[in-house]
Amino acid sequence: MFITVCRLTLHDFLFYASREMGRLYETEKYLHNYGLTYALGLARSPYANLAQAPRYQADLERVNEQGVYVTPASPLHYTFAFHTFKMANVNYYNFTPQISNNQAVFGRAKELAPESSFAFFVLSEREVVLPSWVRLGKWMAKARVEVLAREQAQVKTGSYRVPGALNPLDVGSMPDNCNIVAMAPASLITNAYYTGQYYEIAAPSGFGGRTLCLPAEMSYQPERYARSSA
Repeated sequence: MFITVCRLTLHDFLFYASREMGRLYETEKYLHNYGLTYALGLARSPYANLAQAPRYQADLERVNEQGVYVTPASPLHYTFAFHTFKMANVNYYNFTPQISNNQAVFGRAKELAPESSFAFFVLSEREVVLPSWVRLGKWMAKARVEVLAREQAQVKTGSYRVPGALNPLDVGSMPDNCNIVAMAPASLITNAYYTGQYYEIAAPSGFGGRTLCLPAEMSYQPERYARSSA
């Protein structure tokens, strides 16, 4: 199994609604692996989605068949910015029935600022070519993707700690201990401790350790997302 260590650096303001508190729309400091997989071009969705429902099961299952998996991205360095916006009604393209009073909507968005950087991992059965530039979030923010290291991982068994964030729906076993990051479409976990089989590679400079460990059994499990949303 190859593990590619990547760094993503924002060149624009990144916004997506992790939490909505009244008229404040907050962006989390982690990047979900579902959206990151689409941004890297590994998963593709139709240009138009008239059903207005996610297609994770159909889209991500194809990535599983290719033997590729992308972890969530964890912040290396980040800052936030606040922007106030005014948005008119957009009922002409929204198929969801709703009551409109023809008044403009005001709100504030908490966004990740340019030069914020994140680390994520790509697990693959063979070497994969990743784009150097991607677009992310509601406003299609531009971001730079750099490959820091690519190694063939060793498989070990025992207790280990995972650096960064994981999608618990995609891991084959439950962690011994972890912290939860509540965000859509499925919550992530950080500072996770596991016991079992894991992949180990040498850590690039700046990762605060000699080795990096990741669970050996990770794949997209969109059917778990569907069950948790039902």
